[in-house]
Amino acid sequence: MKNRKRNFWLKVLVILFAFPFTYCSSGSEDDNESYSAPSQEVTVTASDFTTNLDENPPVGAVIGTVQASTNSGSVRFGIVSQSDAGAINIDATSGQISVADASLFDFEARTIITAVIEVSSGSTSREITVTINLQDVSEVDLSSLTLWEGEKTTFTKANEANPTLAENQDRITENVWITRGDQGVLYNANVESTANNTSSPADTEWAQGTFADLAAIQFSSFRAACPGEKPKNVVGIPMVLHLIQDDIYIEITITSWAQGKLGGFTYQRSTP
Repeated sequence: MKNRKRNFWLKVLVILFAFPFTYCSSGSEDDNESYSAPSQEVTVTASDFTTNLDENPPVGAVIGTVQASTNSGSVRFGIVSQSDAGAINIDATSGQISVADASLFDFEARTIITAVIEVSSGSTSREITVTINLQDVSEVDLSSLTLWEGEKTTFTKANEANPTLAENQDRITENVWITRGDQGVLYNANVESTANNTSSPADTEWAQGTFADLAAIQFSSFRAACPGEKPKNVVGIPMVLHLIQDDIYIEITITSWAQGKLGGFTYQRSTP
C-alpha cells in the first residue's frame, strides 16, 4: 500500500516538474522565429555640371566628369536629351563627358550646349543638367600670313651707342628700324626720333609667344606686352613681332636689357 502511494506521488512530482520545462521550451521556439529588417531606401546624389570650353575641340576631348554617389552599389549615367543631338558622350560608369561631334562646338553657331543626364542606382534615379559655355577663339588662317621662319640673327646695340647711326639700328625692312635711346623702350628710328612709352616702336605690335600661338595670342604695344609693362622683365621670353605696314610676323627674344640709362640691348630674331 505504501509503495502504491509513493509511486503515485512520484508521478505527480514528475508531471509538475515537466510542465514548466515544456512551457519554456514552447516559448523558445517562438523566440527563434526569423526576423527580417526593413529594406534600406536607395538614394542617389548628383550635382549639375557647368564648365567653360574653348570652341573647336577635337573629337574625344574630355570636357569633365559628373559627380554622383549612392548609398547602395554604384551609379550609372545616361543621356536623356541634348540641346544639340550627338554633341557629347558620357561614360556609363565613370560619368566622364567627352566631345562626340566637334562640328557642333562652334562659337559662331551657338554659345551654349546643354544636356540632361540621368544618374541611377537600381530603380532609383535622378536627372541633372550639363551646361557647356563655349569660348570664342581667334581663328587665324596661318597659311595667309607672312612668317619669317628662317635662321635666327642676333642684333646688339651697345651701351651708350648713338641710336641715330645706322649701325646701331636693326633695319628689319625699309619701314622698321629698331633701336633704343639711353632710356625708355625700343623705338622705330625710321619714323620716330625718340621713344614713346605708350606706342613705340611705331608701326609694330608685339605679343608673348611663338608662331605656334598665333591663333590665340593678343598683340599690343611693346611695353604693354612685357610682364608688368617693364622691358627688363621680358628678357628670355619668346615674343612675336608684327610689322604692321609690311604685314610680316617675326619670332624675337630679347636676351639682354641694360638699365641705368645705358640704352643697350640684345635680341635674336627670325629672318625670311
